[in-house]
Amino acid sequence: MNSTRYAAMLAGAYVLLASTYIILSGYLAAGASHSVEELRRIETIKGVLYVAVTSLLIFAGARWAMRRMEHDARELLRREQALVVNEGRVFAGLTAASIAHDANNVLTVALADLDMMEEDGGGSENLTRLRHSVKRLVGLNQRLLDSAQAIVTREGAPLDVREAARESVAVLRSHVDMRRCRVSCEGEPGVVINANPVLMHQLVGNLVLNAAQASGAKGVVEVQVSARDGQAVIEVHDNGPGVPVERRADLFTSLATTKSDGNGLGLFSVKACAAGLGGGVEVCDSPLGGALFRIRLPLARAASVATALVG
Repeated sequence: MNSTRYAAMLAGAYVLLASTYIILSGYLAAGASHSVEELRRIETIKGVLYVAVTSLLIFAGARWAMRRMEHDARELLRREQALVVNEGRVFAGLTAASIAHDANNVLTVALADLDMMEEDGGGSENLTRLRHSVKRLVGLNQRLLDSAQAIVTREGAPLDVREAARESVAVLRSHVDMRRCRVSCEGEPGVVINANPVLMHQLVGNLVLNAAQASGAKGVVEVQVSARDGQAVIEVHDNGPGVPVERRADLFTSLATTKSDGNGLGLFSVKACAAGLGGGVEVCDSPLGGALFRIRLPLARAASVATALVG
């Protein structure tokens, strides 16, 4: 019940009682009085009684209405609190799922490296990539522990975006979807942000893998890093089929995907990581003919960069 309904109920009750009182009291006063003076005295008494009775009725009605509104407000607050708790649990579950998704990508690379080592009898390059993959997996697991403890932070050490992007691409080179594509990573030097390398690997890694899967065999994937309007800009281009305009609005929603065998967690993870770093992500058309995913992140302050370089 809302306030308008309460007010309508009170007004209706007042009109009914007041009309009944006026009609009955007027009839009784006219029958009981024998002179004008006596009628005036009866009308005065009747008016005083009317004010007293209506005041009591208004008080009782207002008190009842206020108690109802307080009860409704408490019930609404209880439901909102339950909804917040439930949303928190859902978000925690989705966060864990997105981290597990990213961990699977890392494990795929590790398994591919092991396969290559078995094929050629071992090699230092493969061992190096495997070591990087394992380190990333450890970082992802640590992030899962941090999420469970509700430790959320945007801060991080100054990080060169181009070098971090190149490292991410290098780590994923052995992925089965990456072997079929021509992948390049170019950009401006000295584009620095404050970020944890694990988050950067998740951002770039997920977008590069998505682009490689979309472009298919002999596909082309280009990663470009630049600085514009006080922001670091990371663009991932591909020559795949692109993303239909009508699908772009909810593309970064959890469990939304354009792939028949996808789960929608990769792009959800990208959006979550970008938001955690104070930025955002968007999708549009690439000059290569496919999709262009663009990440914008705030640049590191000059003082932070200088301190890192001195250190």
